[in-house]
Amino acid sequence: MAHFKHTYIFIVILAICLLSACEKETLDHSKLVVEGWIDAGKHPIVMLHTSYSLDFANDPKDTTLIDVLADHLALFGKVVLFDGKDSVILTGRMDTNYLPPCIYTTTKIRGEIGKTYTLHAYYKDDVATSTTEIPTIATFDSIRTTQYNAKMNVIGYANHLEIGEPYILMAKTTQQKQYKICPMGAFRATHSQMPITINNPIDFTGKGVLLQTLFPKTDSVGIVIKFAKVGEAEFQMWDSYIAQNMTQGIFFMETHSNIISNIKNGNGYWCGMGASEYTIYLNKDSLYIY
Repeated sequence: MAHFKHTYIFIVILAICLLSACEKETLDHSKLVVEGWIDAGKHPIVMLHTSYSLDFANDPKDTTLIDVLADHLALFGKVVLFDGKDSVILTGRMDTNYLPPCIYTTTKIRGEIGKTYTLHAYYKDDVATSTTEIPTIATFDSIRTTQYNAKMNVIGYANHLEIGEPYILMAKTTQQKQYKICPMGAFRATHSQMPITINNPIDFTGKGVLLQTLFPKTDSVGIVIKFAKVGEAEFQMWDSYIAQNMTQGIFFMETHSNIISNIKNGNGYWCGMGASEYTIYLNKDSLYIY
């Protein structure tokens, strides 16, 4: 009887602790969100919007992703980029190739390896800032595609990795403009020579997150792989984003466990990338040598 009593007390205490831990955290849903990157040799791309948290109790049942984007898009913001010498105001324009479909960019700045870029984003009364540096460029020596049932396994081979340094992998189809991070696409090099599995990017749908490890075989559409070396703060962001995205939601939706950000006075990321890009096709077993 005494044993049963002690067990009952333990269960009650555990239940109270769990209920306390599950109390809804008070979140600031009006934060400015910055999503931006600058690659070596390319112009910067920045997108601005405000944060959104799912509220099924108060949101209308017919609320769609398009409705959310329309309500939280920062259309009349201002983005200024400082490259250590000059400050340039980025031009905002609509571009439906991206999500959100509005970008800020400029042809006056092109990313340089080893250079630091400081971003200032303004929207209404908010001012968000961040600094990033473009590291050395990551490269593959070859990429192999191998058919497995009706899908294709893709592996990249790199021979010049810096041990312990952070890297990311992204992919898109040749018909798309915006990359998506691959599952397990943020990693540290454990060896200078490594085979690296390139997974099909995470796809968010209205029914949840579908994790498809292999690429579907196709005769018509190629994929473009982006392999990049990034800084430590940027790596932490992408690593936490992957963990979050594989379990719940999409980037601009705040959750009770926030994604790590390198944006001051805001959410999101500003990421310098030492990136290389590779276009391959998934219609047969192939070896691409670079």
